[in-house]
Amino acid sequence: MSTISSRVSAGNPLAPEVSGDALPQHDIITPSSMPEEPNPGQSTPKEYKVVINVSLSWLTQSHTIPTLNLTDSATIGRVRLIDCDQYLEHDTLVVHEFFDFPTPNHPYAALSYVWRGNAVDESTVGPRFSVAGAADGDPVGILALKHACAAARRYGVKYLWLDRLCIMQTSKDDKAWQITQMFRIYKESAASIVFPGGIQRLMNLDEPTTWINRGWTLQEALAPPRVEVVYAWRHGSGMYHGVFRGDIRELVPGQSAITPLRELLALNGFRSTTFFPSSTGTPIPFRTTIFGLPTDASDARPVVPDKTTEVVIFMLKNALASGGETFDERAPAIWRSALFRASSRPVDMVFSIMGLFGVALDPREFRADDRLGATLTLMRAILAREGGKASWLSLAPYLPPHPRLSTFPVFPKTSVDGRVELELVPPGVGGSILGQKLSESVGLSKRRAAILDTRRIRMPTGSMDEAGYLRISRKAVRIHALSPAFPLPGEGHHAHLESSQTAGPPLCCLAFRAIDGTGWRFYDLPEDVGDVEDRPLLNSVPKNNLEPRTLAVLVGWHNEFSLEGQWMGPRFLNAMLVREHAPEMFHVVSYFELSYKLERWVDGWEEMDLRIGGPGNPRHMAKLNGTR
Repeated sequence: MSTISSRVSAGNPLAPEVSGDALPQHDIITPSSMPEEPNPGQSTPKEYKVVINVSLSWLTQSHTIPTLNLTDSATIGRVRLIDCDQYLEHDTLVVHEFFDFPTPNHPYAALSYVWRGNAVDESTVGPRFSVAGAADGDPVGILALKHACAAARRYGVKYLWLDRLCIMQTSKDDKAWQITQMFRIYKESAASIVFPGGIQRLMNLDEPTTWINRGWTLQEALAPPRVEVVYAWRHGSGMYHGVFRGDIRELVPGQSAITPLRELLALNGFRSTTFFPSSTGTPIPFRTTIFGLPTDASDARPVVPDKTTEVVIFMLKNALASGGETFDERAPAIWRSALFRASSRPVDMVFSIMGLFGVALDPREFRADDRLGATLTLMRAILAREGGKASWLSLAPYLPPHPRLSTFPVFPKTSVDGRVELELVPPGVGGSILGQKLSESVGLSKRRAAILDTRRIRMPTGSMDEAGYLRISRKAVRIHALSPAFPLPGEGHHAHLESSQTAGPPLCCLAFRAIDGTGWRFYDLPEDVGDVEDRPLLNSVPKNNLEPRTLAVLVGWHNEFSLEGQWMGPRFLNAMLVREHAPEMFHVVSYFELSYKLERWVDGWEEMDLRIGGPGNPRHMAKLNGTR
């Protein structure tokens, strides 16, 4: 059997020096071929069994990347953890499979990383191993895993959860069960340890990664009690000073450091921060772009706000708990943050957030591309829970509504490498930007981003049927379409109004342009308005009885922020523009941004019971597409 020397390589203090014969090429290591590494004097507790036990010398001596296989030793539907004590002190990879979960007697940390991370230099990356069934992902770096275990032990825990090793990647049933437990796995952990660039190697702070753009990493950042980022660092512990102040804590001397996620998010993108080592005090400038490069302000191309690094970070910071907000106040930011994240399987965009809302869907009931069906099912489950709210309303008001689930925006197309592309609006679906790329749609390049603020106006409770129609009670008002030739006032035309006024605003202040560019009047047409020639300007359909019933429905307050991810205000009132397409059945067409000075007037709108969804049938369309 290969053994590991007690000496340590001078160039790499965490890398074991090995001896013995190399493994055959392309060898797959199964439990029957793994060498026994018993711990003398200690019997195996009844709480778990060992499913992997292999000396690191077996893994480091192979001329190729060896593959571990849990198929014959693991049991479907159980939680497994890596023993960090064995890994760091005995140079042995040991995985325990627990009979029960949670494991109160065996605290653990959980790793958060991207399935396919940053590129590596094959000549310097060091030994790695793969896992059977996970050939589409990066192999696991043996040295990187040592840094992860070192971080776990920093919290006084001996175990580490790593999905690559702790899920039976060859078993669809075990994967499905693990997905339903994923939220609990991270919530019950002592901490989430973030490896932004993957598990082959550590990233430097100035190496951009796709971690913040990946679907599953949102839950991995929100569920645990604390979240820390591990990165390559050789300057020791000390203090940094720039726009913000904070501490950098060395993890492995001369190799890595660890910093809370929220602090690194705040540093990302600033041109320079200065680090003062505790050992010397000599200032060292550094820059953090590990979560993405800043947006180039000189780029004249249209910008989709949610895709910029600054706004992606801003949304995640608003979704993170900071001590004072309720979950209902954070929920809109969770939906918004999830919308533009990426995954190789579109349905994972739903599975990755369901636990945050207290829902566990069965992944086996959905095809990999059935994001629509899974989203509808998640919405229904949320509203069926006590106190569940439709916190996804006005999620991204500058995007067209989904043609089959109009209370939600169109879905971006995603890929495993972190790319997010906006779909084209399907032909024949309502709206004024048909057939255009969303990044080229009306006003999008200039539109500032905003996030729903639920502190003053609560999101509605209600129910949703199988066709995706949301039943809610909300303040609303009848509105009427204006002719495209009607001269609408520009921004700021409510400046003369008093925000405290109780009387209705003058009619001149009640003509608005929706986000999709269409014009609307928020009052009934008096009989004595203008000559006959003027009436078509006030209503694109001269005979009101032929006009589809259209409403403005109050959603709530939005706070604006710049593409730099800073609050810029002012707040405005957001309303859905909904149109009736069948008796008492409405669909979302667009949204309005109304001046905050109209709050008193909006508060006087009539409370209406509404049914909003469609206009297409999600279930019917899903069958046509071959999903579900």
